[in-house]
This record gives sequence, C-alpha cells and structure tokens, in this order.
Amino acid sequence: MIFVDRPDGKRVKKLNPFQKILPYVMRGRNEAAVYFSMDIDIEPALRMVRDLNNVQGEKKFGLFHVVIAAIVRVLEEKPLMNRFVMGRHIYERNYRSISFIVKKQLTEDARETDAKIFFDEGENFFTVAQKVDEAIAQAQSEELSPDEKEMYFLASIPGGYRIATAVFRLLDRLNIAPGGMIKSDPLYTSVYVANLASLNLDAPFHHLYEWGSASVFVVMGRVERRKVQKKDGTEALHRWMNFKITVDERIGEGLYFARVLELFKRIMANPTVLLEKDVRQEEVLQSAPQPDAVPVVF
Repeated sequence: MIFVDRPDGKRVKKLNPFQKILPYVMRGRNEAAVYFSMDIDIEPALRMVRDLNNVQGEKKFGLFHVVIAAIVRVLEEKPLMNRFVMGRHIYERNYRSISFIVKKQLTEDARETDAKIFFDEGENFFTVAQKVDEAIAQAQSEELSPDEKEMYFLASIPGGYRIATAVFRLLDRLNIAPGGMIKSDPLYTSVYVANLASLNLDAPFHHLYEWGSASVFVVMGRVERRKVQKKDGTEALHRWMNFKITVDERIGEGLYFARVLELFKRIMANPTVLLEKDVRQEEVLQSAPQPDAVPVVF
C-alpha cells in the first residue's frame, strides 16, 4: 500500500499483538466470520410506532425504522463495530452508514437497487426515519443511481466488469481508491441490513462480502407470535423476530460483541430512548424498566 490511511478510514495503531496478527491468520472476512442468532420481543417497538402513527394520523413509521435507529445508536455507543479490515490492517471508519437492498416493486422480475445512508452524531429516531424514507423513495424512483449508471456503462463494454473490478481492487489494496467511488458503493458501509421480514421469510446466516469493507451483516426474519408470561403472572401473545448477525471477529473480541448484542436487545426492549437526542444510552438503559414479559414457549 502507498498510504497508511485510506479515504474512508484511519489505520488503528494502538493494538495488542494478538489483534495485530489476526488479519494475517484470517485473511478473508468469511474466514473470520462469527455468527449470532437473537430472538427479540418486538412488541415494545411495535407499540411505540403505533402510538407515533396515531399522533401523526397516518402510518408513517414502522419496525424497520426502529431497527435501523437502534443499529445507529449501537454504532455510536460501540465504535469498534465501525472498524474494518483491509489488507493486513485494521481501520477506523471515518463515517457511519447503513446499507440495504430496495426492490423497485414487490414482484419477482422487479429490479433491485441498494440504498446507503450516512448518519451524523446524535441522530434520533425521527431523523433516522426521515433519512430511511428518503433513501427508499430515491431507490424506488425510475432515476438510475450513480452505481446503476456505472454498471450499465460497464456492461456495454466487452470485459468491462473484469477490467474495472481488477483495477479498483488494486487501487483499494494500495489505499488510493477514489473516495467518491467508495462513498457511493453500498458495500463500503458500517452495517449491511437485509429485511426478510418484508418477504415473510426466516432469517438465514448471511456471509460477509469480500468486496467492500462491511464488517457486520444483520438479517431480520419473519415475525411470529409467542406466548409470554408477564410480571403479574398472566400470559399474553407477543410478536417476536429472529435476527441473524454476522461479524468479522478481527475488529473486536468476544466480550465486546456480547455487550453490543445486549445493548441492541435492551434498546429494542425500551425503544423510546431512541426518541431522545442524547445518544449516551448506557446509563439510561441501566435504569430503564426491564421487559414486562418473558417467553414461556419457543
């Protein structure tokens, strides 16, 4: 590589020897991938969006908004999750972003495109939801995105894909890939999210892309109802969702990942914390009420 730092991140220098050697031992993201499965009671999130929609007088917010807002908060609280490995070095990404696929229409032959959203420090639920809606609207429009225009152009050139990807990989390896191309590429992102709940499908464990720099992949599975026991001893039916999460283990370590997952789970159990601008959620969640129900059947 020519430069130590990259257009999208700075090399992390203060690492212990074990962390430094990991990219040499595990060269690819899928070789370093670890997989987590989480079942989360989404009733509090659905209750919050229902109340917000009642105030708005229209169905403006949904579960997807809550999940994206929760991930944004976790990224801010747990910055190691925004690291990535390129070559044999670990980098701190200099932006926060989330990418996901958008179907132009809900039909088998409808074209798919990617949305990539950038988030600032201190985002709350409302600003996140607005950015998500704007990105979806843009993706579903007939206007081609810059990436789509590039792909159509390359498709018109014999060997265009092979030449372009080979050149870009070389520039990326040397840390001199154009910053504008990295910024627009949805696979150079903090977290990639797949919402399979919208298709009523179970969540699979997803691979990490070797192209790009995404170290985290989150899959949302279908919603199902489960019987839970409330604190007063009565039973109720709550809606639950299974999340499958894939992480490049070279960016952190087991205890850190465990606390990341716990933070995400606690935010989803108390999603009203997302309505505040204050992003320091650790202390708030410590004193937040615990969920009033636990599952009795799975």
